[in-house]
Amino acid sequence: MNSKQQRSLQSFRRVQGWAAAHAGILQAAPSPVSAHLEKLGEVVARIESNATQQDAQHRLSTRSSTDATTRRTAVRDAMRPIAQVGRTLRGTVFGISAISKMPNPKSDNDRLVTAATSMVENATIFKTTLIEHGLQPDCIETLQTAAAALKSSVDARGLAKSAGVGASKGIHADILQGNKLVSLVDAGLMPQLRDDHANLASWRNAKRVTAKGVVGIIVPPAPVVSAPSTTSPATTAAPAIHAA
Repeated sequence: MNSKQQRSLQSFRRVQGWAAAHAGILQAAPSPVSAHLEKLGEVVARIESNATQQDAQHRLSTRSSTDATTRRTAVRDAMRPIAQVGRTLRGTVFGISAISKMPNPKSDNDRLVTAATSMVENATIFKTTLIEHGLQPDCIETLQTAAAALKSSVDARGLAKSAGVGASKGIHADILQGNKLVSLVDAGLMPQLRDDHANLASWRNAKRVTAKGVVGIIVPPAPVVSAPSTTSPATTAAPAIHAA
């Protein structure tokens, strides 16, 4: 949620709090006012739920929260010996050059998965040759598993992004709905609060969406003024006059 949406949610909660503290006024208000407040409660619950979802999915969608880096390393480690044997046997085994190249180290995860999947398909033809030249019997299966794990990691990140976008859209729609409900409640309460200045001021403060925080003004302390001394100033003694 952005700061404006957070302030709107806070205003909805204040409206709920005000309504709970002024049950008598609501009882005398038209019945749709209470219905609007009930719907506002549902809106607040959805916003809070989507905000939690939005935050959680955002964390899951970040590169640092996934295991894609580890999975990526596993894929390249599984590809390397296959490619090495392929390069070594080029010119002696027909067609083995198809598995002799490693993908660019800067390739993104999707391209790396594609390259690994292609190598699995091509290496299957030369499985016996690879094993005969020293590779593990399950070298192709190891690469296939590593590629599938990386693909799952990439897909999970994409799903998290989609879920986060959905939660954001939901928050936006519910903020608009909440503002409409507060406006309808305001319209229903005005006839009762018009002459009730105290409760009217309280209601207006509750329903308003606050502006961005205002930096407080630091008032410098007043200069200290010394109190006047109560001691009489010393009198300069007059010079003594001696008789001649």
